[in-house]
Amino acid sequence: MRRRFGRGGKTGIEISRQGLSVVEAAAGKIAREHEAARRGAIVVDRSHEGRIRATGRDRNDLLHRMSTNDLTQMQVGEARPTVLTTAIARIVDLVWVLNYPNDLLMLVGPRQATNVRRWLSKYVFFQDEVVFTDASETSGQLGVYGPKAGDVAEALLPGAGRLTENHFLLEGDLTILRARPLAGDGFTVIAPSAQIPELKAKAQNAGAVQAGEDTYQVLRVEAGQPYTGNELSEAHIPLEANLWGAVSFTKGCYIGQEIIARMESRGRLAKTLVGLKLAAEVVPGAEVRCDGVNVGVVSSAVVSPQAGPIALAFVKPAFAETGAQLDIGGVAGEVAAFPIV
Repeated sequence: MRRRFGRGGKTGIEISRQGLSVVEAAAGKIAREHEAARRGAIVVDRSHEGRIRATGRDRNDLLHRMSTNDLTQMQVGEARPTVLTTAIARIVDLVWVLNYPNDLLMLVGPRQATNVRRWLSKYVFFQDEVVFTDASETSGQLGVYGPKAGDVAEALLPGAGRLTENHFLLEGDLTILRARPLAGDGFTVIAPSAQIPELKAKAQNAGAVQAGEDTYQVLRVEAGQPYTGNELSEAHIPLEANLWGAVSFTKGCYIGQEIIARMESRGRLAKTLVGLKLAAEVVPGAEVRCDGVNVGVVSSAVVSPQAGPIALAFVKPAFAETGAQLDIGGVAGEVAAFPIV
């Protein structure tokens, strides 16, 4: 009988065992980091997220008339989420706007700085005094999450741990923003790229466990936070992605405003973002069905060390009630409230 060998003369069984051990090691790493986030704090490198600097007299005015939220009368040190949308109210990207004394910093999705900057520049008229500069290459970004994230932020910059939600502290080139909590709390740390390794080390010395992208994705799905390319895309409008806090219904016109206002006033969303607890793993793109009828689609799917297989999905509002039983690509699922635990 001939033996079947893989690369390097290893048997198929040996290769399978190796693959399984890699998967188990990855799962164990996520479990350890997830536990640290739930009980203490983690630090995650988020430098691949985009950062755009806006300067010039009309910076606030332009963004105000271009996006969904009210950006007037922002105080220095305040941050607000807003959404850039197309003429038919489809999501271009979610933007966090930080108001500095002499400029704005816009936090956009991963590797989206160039796209967002080009999109905004198309709407700058000759009389507008505003310049958008990609700051992604010269700066870095960390996320600190968990119930003890405030202690870590305080160690990085005194006073940061006492910030209120959606406010930031600035000292020199270092910015610390309290926003977008995961596992109980959340801070975004922004600094020149050269300072990021030192800040990461300080965060670890203050008790934060370094964590990776996989753990971040588990935490953000548990929290129901939409992500660029998954929930934040031109397939959806802001209200469908649960971005109500990034939309003002009292401000004047902006691109896509009429459609968003009409959907809000009539209470008629075509779909809404929900969390799902699953009997087994699924993949993004899996159809969500009820009694054999397609009622939605999975946008993100992970395995939580705490909750097991979970997902985010866009479903018709009639099937979005917590506890609703659904079929997800042949796997039993149940609509779960956020955070998914």
